[in-house]
Amino acid sequence: MSARTGLAGRPPIVHLPHALRPRAAAWLGCHGIPDRCLAIGAWRSPICARCVGLLAGYPAAIVALFLFGPPAFGRAAAGALLLVPAAIDGGRQMLSGYRSTTARRFVTGALAGFGQLELLGGLTAALLGALAAG
Repeated sequence: MSARTGLAGRPPIVHLPHALRPRAAAWLGCHGIPDRCLAIGAWRSPICARCVGLLAGYPAAIVALFLFGPPAFGRAAAGALLLVPAAIDGGRQMLSGYRSTTARRFVTGALAGFGQLELLGGLTAALLGALAAG
C-alpha cells in the first residue's frame, strides 16, 4: 500500500476528486465510499457512517451546552479524549487490512462530534475568560 493508494487500490480521501463523490459528501469533506455509508433498505446515505455520526454528535453537544453551561477545562479535555476512538478506528482502517463496521464508524463519529464541540467550546470559554480578565 503506497501513500497514493489505500485498501483495494482506492485512493485516500485527499486524493479523491470532488466530481467522483456525491455532492453532500464532497461538501462535507467526506469520502462517500458506498460500502462505508449507512444503508436502510434500498436507501444509502451519500455520506459515510462516521460523518453521519459526527453530525449526530453536534446536536447532543449543543444540548449539553444548554443543560450544563459552557464547558470548563475538564469538559474540554474530556472532549479531546472523545476524539481518540474515531482516530484509532479510522487510522487502523487506513493503515492496515482492518475493516471497521458501520455501527462502529457511526458510534465513534458521534463521540467525535460531541467531543469536537466540547473541546472547541472549552477552548473558546477559556479564551474569552482570559480576554475578560486581561
